[in-house]
Amino acid sequence: MVKQEKTQIPNPNPEIDWAKMTELQNAASEYTEAKLKKALFFNLKDVVRRAKITEVHEVYDEDLGTIQYHRLSWDEFNSFIEKTKMETMSNSDKSVYILAKQLVPATPDTSIDETVQDLRKIPFEVVTRLLTKLQGEGSFFQLKPQAAPQLQTSKNGSTSASKPKTSG
Repeated sequence: MVKQEKTQIPNPNPEIDWAKMTELQNAASEYTEAKLKKALFFNLKDVVRRAKITEVHEVYDEDLGTIQYHRLSWDEFNSFIEKTKMETMSNSDKSVYILAKQLVPATPDTSIDETVQDLRKIPFEVVTRLLTKLQGEGSFFQLKPQAAPQLQTSKNGSTSASKPKTSG
């Protein structure tokens, strides 16, 4: 005959220590408030430190793989605009040139002109994906996830999606 050990089932309704709960809630609120105050304080030196302008950055795309790129500083951007005479270019050409300027430091064996020519030869969708990735996930300011569209039902019973309203 096999002897079975009794397992003790924890009490499903343990007594709650409300004083401890209040203490934890207050500590969490204080911590959150302190983090928000620190997070909302603009510090130029901190932005410069976090920007890491001289480094090659990476962002991953499911279809394209790892994309290496360079962030442009304000001075680099302005001198590049002056040097390339961008004021006479169309917006799409400006985008391609700026994208090339960001991609070239990651591939030092190519020039901006070569990169622009290569970008013009690849499918439009790839250029668009690169621009989107570098301005979204690769951006200094990370994009916040978008809320799902909200379905609205009209009087006749049809449904349509609408973008949620954003503040700011």
